Amino acid sequence: MSLTNFSAIDFKQLPTPELIEPLDFETIKSAILDDFKSRYPAFALDMPSDPVIKLIESFAYRELLLRQRVNEAAEKVLLAKATNTELDHLGTRFGVIREQNEHNERYRSRIQLALEGFSTAGPAGAYVFHALQACEHVKDVHVDAPEFEYQPVPSELVQHVPKTAMLLNTVKSAGLEKPQPGDVVITILSDEGNGTASGQVIHEVKSHLSSDDIRPLTDIVNVKSAAIKEFKIDAKLTLYSGPEEQAVRSQVEQACRDWLKTQYRLGHDISLSSLYAVLHGAGVQRVELISPTSDIVVAANQAPYCNSLKVTVGGRHV
Repeated sequence: MSLTNFSAIDFKQLPTPELIEPLDFETIKSAILDDFKSRYPAFALDMPSDPVIKLIESFAYRELLLRQRVNEAAEKVLLAKATNTELDHLGTRFGVIREQNEHNERYRSRIQLALEGFSTAGPAGAYVFHALQACEHVKDVHVDAPEFEYQPVPSELVQHVPKTAMLLNTVKSAGLEKPQPGDVVITILSDEGNGTASGQVIHEVKSHLSSDDIRPLTDIVNVKSAAIKEFKIDAKLTLYSGPEEQAVRSQVEQACRDWLKTQYRLGHDISLSSLYAVLHGAGVQRVELISPTSDIVVAANQAPYCNSLKVTVGGRHV
């Protein structure tokens, strides 16, 4: 279970709260105008250039700005919307302090997991929270454990072992060569380089998770780096006539980089359908994707990393 997959609450999927009021200048203007007419029914307002109309428009615009300010203030107290100093204040409610140079999204994720941190690192969410606390270079965390099943002792061995003896068979190794009951495997994706966690990062995380006030007594903590699946993107664009070639190519490249940042997580596949959608920006008539040629499928303890992005323009649609 990784950081991005742990919580069932995805802020991006939440509807806009009723606290945030939808705003429209014409609606506010009409309401003020109707109020004016109800107070002064004999007053003729036939010309858009009438000074009273202009004054009403001025009032409506000022009210629009005030309501927008109220909306922005309301957003500042929502974990999904708060940023910078306001997010710092929300963090203090849960005892989560922003690390030096920590960006808003990582800090927001740690605050969201704060309640998990009240437990020792037994639940998966608690391990994720404490791993993020351990080192500022931890970008994502996956928590796993081996699974076993009991098997009866073969008849030819029964006389050589105690009557209550049972064999333990490994059903799932969780990536360990010699798994044993109590093992917990923490996979770390780093924000340095291609995501491979350095020995220093692994040491800091393991030391923190192994401390007596965090690690459950029966757990054996194993920390390892994520396996990185590197790939390159090579795409050729055919443009519609009209758009400036360099501008379109730059916009597509930037959109692709932004999209790759959202996919740079443990267990996030790179699907061709999504990649085509990103590359098919404004002004693009056709995309020829030279590389990759198939989906980049990653396991829960792996992360995709694009080590080369090449976008060229092959011509224009006639």
